[in-house]
Amino acid sequence: MCEVRVARVPGAIQTVAVESGSSVADCLAAAGVEVGANEAVKLNGANASLTATVSDNDRIVISKGAKGNS
Repeated sequence: MCEVRVARVPGAIQTVAVESGSSVADCLAAAGVEVGANEAVKLNGANASLTATVSDNDRIVISKGAKGNS
């Protein structure tokens, strides 16, 4: 098992316990969090896909995607 922190910005931080080798999507499901179309997912500060594998004490952050200058 590993513990992963999941946060939606703004919002609360949840800690979820998942099996080793789980994906970002598995952690989000365990936290009851869905990613919206205009939201970005980061794993330990770097952009991440939902299929990325997590490790113990990782951090997943979901936030509104950054918009470029127009």
